[in-house]
Amino acid sequence: MSTYDLEIREAEAGVVVASLAGELDLTNAPQLEERLDAAGDESFLVLDINQVVFIDSAALHVLFKLARRRERGGFALLMEPNAAVSRTLDIVGMKHAVRIVNSLDELVDQ
Repeated sequence: MSTYDLEIREAEAGVVVASLAGELDLTNAPQLEERLDAAGDESFLVLDINQVVFIDSAALHVLFKLARRRERGGFALLMEPNAAVSRTLDIVGMKHAVRIVNSLDELVDQ
């Protein structure tokens, strides 16, 4: 069974940052989805995936579903270009489903 860590914190009023680390796959995707859904629909959710070292199709499906439910205005991925899963997210076209930023400052500036 793969393991991951998820820390959810309010960065500022109306913005929740969920920091993920570890491996995301079929064994933990349902639990991840439940925990991210519990972050609240009223807040803008920023999912920091810089410390994720592996992601499979089940976990990718969770991200796409989350993006569809929250639409582009309520969800963003925080990922540096050299993050371990950046190539995978590029291949599946994640940037077409959700805004991807390199830093929280970039999110605020736009």
